[in-house]
Amino acid sequence: MQYPVPQFIDIEDKIIGPFTLKQFGFFFGGGILVVVIFKIFQFGIVFILLGVPIALLTLFISFGKFNGKPMYEGIPIFIKFLSAPKVMIFQKERNVDNLNIGPITIEQIQAVTNKQQAASMQVESAQSQLKRLSRLLDQKSTEEEEIINKNNER
Repeated sequence: MQYPVPQFIDIEDKIIGPFTLKQFGFFFGGGILVVVIFKIFQFGIVFILLGVPIALLTLFISFGKFNGKPMYEGIPIFIKFLSAPKVMIFQKERNVDNLNIGPITIEQIQAVTNKQQAASMQVESAQSQLKRLSRLLDQKSTEEEEIINKNNER
């Protein structure tokens, strides 16, 4: 038995004319606010300074889209961004007790160079041991090939 699979679940239903319920709510709330400002201040400088930006913001929130999503979905995220404390961590905290803060002495420099030289000597000795082992294996393989060739000739 087959069941119908819902499609277009991310598209909101148009409930009030060409508007979704959320769009209509923002549009209606902004319109009421603009009308109240008009009734209080009449048509003048204060109405233009307050009412027009509120009307434009209302239109932008109601109909605007950002990254394919309506602007009113980003309002809670924006408010959280503005209200949350900003913590910027550039570097992990270090244990200051173990740090030698002060001038570097010649003994410290020599100790570091000695450690580096010892490490490079170990790497070189390991490489020379590997080369010697490789040479021995090559000799053994050539000896085995010679023995196999002698046996095949008989």
